[in-house]
Amino acid sequence: MANAVLPLKAAISYYGGGTDTIADKAKDLHGRHLFFWGGLDKHIKSENIHTVISAMEAAEKDYINVKISYADHAFACDDRPSYNETATKEAWALTLAFLGES
Repeated sequence: MANAVLPLKAAISYYGGGTDTIADKAKDLHGRHLFFWGGLDKHIKSENIHTVISAMEAAEKDYINVKISYADHAFACDDRPSYNETATKEAWALTLAFLGES
């Protein structure tokens, strides 16, 4: 949502639950967007991700979509049982690279 209302150059979503419900805002995005999803996530279904990515494509917005097959929801939160150190390190490296390009 921040990317739609603020003049950001880039934005990143880690397992953005509910973003499918605001997919109509894709047309309003200001900056490039990087999405991370957990492939084992039971909270965010493939259909939800498809809705978001379809909206990005329809709005002709720049994005990168990353689904980490072995990660669960909240894989980067070390206070949760779903924390996955490997996925977090990989996502963080991609995050830094993305921000370096923006």
